[in-house]
Order: sequence, then C-alpha cells, then structure tokens
Amino acid sequence: MAESLLFAAALCAVSLLAAWLLPVSLQLHPVSLVARFCQKLALKVHPDARRPAAQQRLAGLLALLLVLILPLLLWYGFYLMSSWPLLLDAIILLCCFSWAGYRQLGLSLCRQLEQGQLAQARQQAQLLLLRDSKALSQLGLVKAALESLTVRFQQQVVAIIFWYLIAGAAGALCCRLCQIASQQWSVKRPEFREFGRAAALCSRLFNVPAYLLGAILLRLQSVGRQAQAPVERTEGKAFPVSRRLLLQQLSRTLKVSLGGPARYQQHEVRRPRLQQRYEPVVADVRRLLTLLDYQLYIWLLLLCLCCCLLWFVAIPG
Repeated sequence: MAESLLFAAALCAVSLLAAWLLPVSLQLHPVSLVARFCQKLALKVHPDARRPAAQQRLAGLLALLLVLILPLLLWYGFYLMSSWPLLLDAIILLCCFSWAGYRQLGLSLCRQLEQGQLAQARQQAQLLLLRDSKALSQLGLVKAALESLTVRFQQQVVAIIFWYLIAGAAGALCCRLCQIASQQWSVKRPEFREFGRAAALCSRLFNVPAYLLGAILLRLQSVGRQAQAPVERTEGKAFPVSRRLLLQQLSRTLKVSLGGPARYQQHEVRRPRLQQRYEPVVADVRRLLTLLDYQLYIWLLLLCLCCCLLWFVAIPG
C-alpha cells in the first residue's frame, strides 16, 4: 500500500512539474479535443431545448456517460496491453494538467489590458471565461479573470492531484472529463439548463475538495495582512457552498470586490456580490497569478515530502 502511494505521489509530482515547465497551447492541448467532442455531441443529442425537461436531463446523463466511458475504455484497453502502466498514468496526468496554458492566457490578458487593447483582451478572454465577454468593461473583465483563474487552478491542479491519489488515473480522468463537460454544457446557458445538470452535479462533487483546500491555502497566504471579510449582497442564485468559500477567501486575500451579474449568450445571470473597499485592477490579476504559483510550489513540496515519508515506510531497511 505504502509503495503504491509512493509511486503515485512521485509520478504526480513529476507530471505536474513537466506540465508546468513545458506548457502546451490551449488550442493544441488534448483538453480542447474533448471540448470540441462535447460540443458536437450536444448538437447531435440535444438539438431542441424546447423538449420536456425530463427528456433533456436523460439525454444529458446519457451524453455524460458516453463522454466518460469512451476514454475510460480506451485507457483500460491500453492499460491491459501496456508493460509500463506508470507511463500510461503519466500520459493521463499530463493530459489532465492544463493549468499552464491558462496561466499564459492570464498573463497575455494582463499585457493587453495594460496596453489599452480592450477589444483584443475581450476576444482572448473568451477562451478563459466561456461566456459573453464582448460587452465587458475593463473592471468586469478583471473581475471575471480573477474568479475564473482561481477556479480553474483548483480544478486543473488540486482536484487532479487529489483524485489521482485517491482513485488513480481513472479517478483523475473522470474528474477532468466531468469538468470539461460541465463547462461546455454550462447550466448557466438557457439551452443547457436541463441538459447539463448531470455534468454540473458530477463536476461539483469532484471539485468540492479542491475548492476547500484552495480556500485554506488562500487563507494561509493572507495571514499577517489586515483583511476584512467581504460583505455578501445576495442577488439571484447563490454560489455553491465550496465555491462561495473559495471566492470569499479570494476577495478577503486580495481585498477586492468580486461577483455580480454575468452574461451568457445574451442571458444575464444574477450572482451574489462580494463587496470590499476596493475594486480590482489589472495588477490584481498578476498578484493572483503569483499567489497561485506559490500554491503550485506548495503542492509540489507536499508531494515530495509525501514521497520521502512513504519511502521510509515502504523501504524500512
């Protein structure tokens, strides 16, 4: 048991470091292929959003099962034939760790906003936000980037590490696939409000541990700073509990306001406001990316410490 956990932690650390040092463009990353598959699948099995809600939910559940089963069968087939199963696990982890591409996107977004290129920043932010960014002001763009980058880091780094250590490559793969399906079939968009429920529920369950761990690390990163709890003004549907804790702590750590309404394909979604004394600026996005870099170093350090501890347990002599 200790020996298998040792190999899992070591492989996870090496894969995370490799994905960090050798980033792949979002357009070329395997995640983009799954996203396009989800889009095409939705067009086939969900052509009419006016169908009864029960039919849409059933179609969404079956579509999610298809998105999960096909890659899992492919992985298991290669696993049975492979002489190096750990190498196969490493490939799965490298495909799941896509944070480096979003970090580069965040830095590019900062440069464009600092140069006053708001139109280009809006267009590029579409990859990050997966929602209507054409009408966003610079303030709205910065707020959305802060929230989305924080959430994506927890999903694409912390959740993958957690579920790989708990359930192996199959767990990490299921976690990432559910996240992608939930993003492509976002229940915030009217046409996917019923169809995307199954994917949203599974993704939410997979993300809970990551959001809570992320909130704890953000809390530790704010120790020694004077920060007040954000005043939450409820407008519309509240955030899920774990996501709310994460965004509240982000608002407290950066000392900036977050939340507020968001627009998804001409449909406005009312969300709670997390009110602070200051509104966010572009420099806050760079501050956030620095904090997330430190979090990534912490996870690498924890994985290395775990490997050292398990080494002494597994190999006592």
